[in-house]
Amino acid sequence: MLTPELQKVLQILSLYGWIWIIPIVERLFPLNKQPFVRSGMINDLIHTYHRLHLHSMLNAVFVAWLVAYAQRHAGQGAYLQGSLANVHWGWSFFALLLMGHITFYVAHYYSHKIPLLWQFHRVHHSSLTLDSFSTSRFHVIDKALFAAPYLILVTYFQPDPALIFLYISFRDFWGRYGHGNIKDAHWLGYIVSNPKFHRWHHSNHPEAIDKNFSGEFNFMDYMFGTAYYPKQRIPDNFGETGYSNNIVIQHYRPFADIYNIAKKDGVMALFIKPKPAPDPKKNYQAAQE
Repeated sequence: MLTPELQKVLQILSLYGWIWIIPIVERLFPLNKQPFVRSGMINDLIHTYHRLHLHSMLNAVFVAWLVAYAQRHAGQGAYLQGSLANVHWGWSFFALLLMGHITFYVAHYYSHKIPLLWQFHRVHHSSLTLDSFSTSRFHVIDKALFAAPYLILVTYFQPDPALIFLYISFRDFWGRYGHGNIKDAHWLGYIVSNPKFHRWHHSNHPEAIDKNFSGEFNFMDYMFGTAYYPKQRIPDNFGETGYSNNIVIQHYRPFADIYNIAKKDGVMALFIKPKPAPDPKKNYQAAQE
């Protein structure tokens, strides 16, 4: 379906295009007033290029393996295995979008709810400024945990490898757009994870904690009650003061934090999120009533 020329264009956009196109859009249509050059920017650019080139190599290896696997097991296997190999590309791409969205939402939800996983995902939430460059601030293990369920499904259903590449390019664009400091129509946030919707997910505002887990489309957030999208407000408080902007420290600190939690509170504390402490102000107000 995709010509070699189009695949090359998408590869260039994935590796270099969206990284610099989205920042230009941010400067033209900013949602918040914030500096272009900011603390941690060099770190995030290192994250961007080390991640993109690593992912490009891994994606190429995976797609090559998928082609060989599909050829060896054509017409074999369990129920629905290989079922996307011979369907219309439109339905196949829709299935890829749906699988990607569901697996992303579930992985994202549990990366916030399970303390062990949160220590790795916390790196992504550490940036004090949210923009398209902070999209790539991920721990390698966190990224692998997000990708694994999707890759398992893709391997099982065996869609056209060219469509997988198209989805990867689409996902890279949407990730940078969703994290971008871009002003767009408010109503879009009721359908897709646009910048304003996703900024609430990264904010430190108490009412928005553990909200807005969706990657591209928002229907699962609205289905499961995890959507938070006020009309008149824009979040302005992000990240974690004191978390290092050094990519090396960001990759070993989660292991140190995991060790310290297990040592202090026991191993089970890595799997059960503690309940938030009661708000004395709310308790006082309730007692007065």
